[in-house]
Amino acid sequence: MQFLKRYGFSLMILVIISEVTFPFIFAHFYPNYNQVTLLISDFGEDGSPVKLAFKVWQLIDGCLFLLVIPSFYERFKSTSQTLTIWLSISLAIFSIGDCLVTVLFDRTTNAAQIDIEALIHDYLSGAGFIALLMATFCLIRLYALESSQLFVRKLIFILILSVCFMLLYAAPKIPIINQFHIPYRGLWQRANLFFLYLPFFLVALKNVHLTKKRH
Repeated sequence: MQFLKRYGFSLMILVIISEVTFPFIFAHFYPNYNQVTLLISDFGEDGSPVKLAFKVWQLIDGCLFLLVIPSFYERFKSTSQTLTIWLSISLAIFSIGDCLVTVLFDRTTNAAQIDIEALIHDYLSGAGFIALLMATFCLIRLYALESSQLFVRKLIFILILSVCFMLLYAAPKIPIINQFHIPYRGLWQRANLFFLYLPFFLVALKNVHLTKKRH
């Protein structure tokens, strides 16, 4: 546990770099895959040439997201234990809902299974995205309590961008908005994930630097 508390922020940097870069690597081995229109979860569907590799990757990243929680808890518990607990819970929900669920539930084109598989995947993945938004909000409140106003403004700006791209990505699932038939869902998903991860990447960089200065 002491190892995780000390090196968790470094693990967070590694896992976010992994989350951003690996979809491009998988696309290289997936003929005719379109990053702009297709979703990242399409790598795990039946018939995907990278299905096994994708599931192993999601399992590893999901576990790594869980392993970084002790470092965040240790860093912020003295600022507000209540907010830090909610931050930890939100990170755990994201890890399970958006990463590990992909390993447990296949998406398939089989008509007899598609409704159940898609329902489980979409709802738990959506819950994971919302949880990461909540985690960002917790970070904003924690840094506000620490009077880091410049960093708070950066996080608020990133949060607004995250919400905008999340709405574009979720548009086909939202009544009224889905009538506009907004294209490029794969692009909006990737932009959404980038800005969802960015606050945690910045926090991790900030704290890795502080840890190096102390030692």
